Amino acid sequence: MAQPAAVSKTFFLRSARLVLDRNAIASSHASIRRTCPNNLSAWNKKRWFSLPPHQLVGMPSLSPTMEAGQIAKWNKETGDTFQAGDVFCEIQTDKATVDFEAQDDGIIAKILTPAGSADVKCGDPIMVIVQEPDDVAAFQNYAVSSSSSSSSSS
Repeated sequence: MAQPAAVSKTFFLRSARLVLDRNAIASSHASIRRTCPNNLSAWNKKRWFSLPPHQLVGMPSLSPTMEAGQIAKWNKETGDTFQAGDVFCEIQTDKATVDFEAQDDGIIAKILTPAGSADVKCGDPIMVIVQEPDDVAAFQNYAVSSSSSSSSSS
C-alpha cells in the first residue's frame, strides 16, 4: 500500500508542475498579444507572406568562372507570359553574351534589374515570376529587401 501513495504523490507533483508551466505560457502569450498592434496595416510595410505565391529569380551563373554579369537586353517585359525555352534576356559575361532561357512556364511580375546594369553578382535577384496573371499587380511597387536577396533562387 505504500507504493500507491508514493505514486499518487509523484503524479500530483508532476501535474501541479504542468499546471504552473501552462499558466506561465498563457501569461507570456497574453503579454505578447498586448504589445503587438491590432492593426497590422499600420506598419505600412508589405511582408513576404502578404504577397501572392512567387519566385525571386537570381542572376544565373552561365559559366563556371562567372561571378558577375551585365544584362545587355531584356526580351520580355513585365506582365509577359513565357514558356520553357523562351529567352528572358541576354547576359553579358566577361567572355561572351549568353541567352538566359526559361526552365518552366510563368509570367514575369517585375523586372528588378534593368538592362544595362553592370556587375550584377550571380544570385542577386533580377526578376519576380508568378503563375497567375492576377498576381502581377501585387508586385508593381515591390522592392528587394536585404533578407530576400540572401534567400533568392535561380
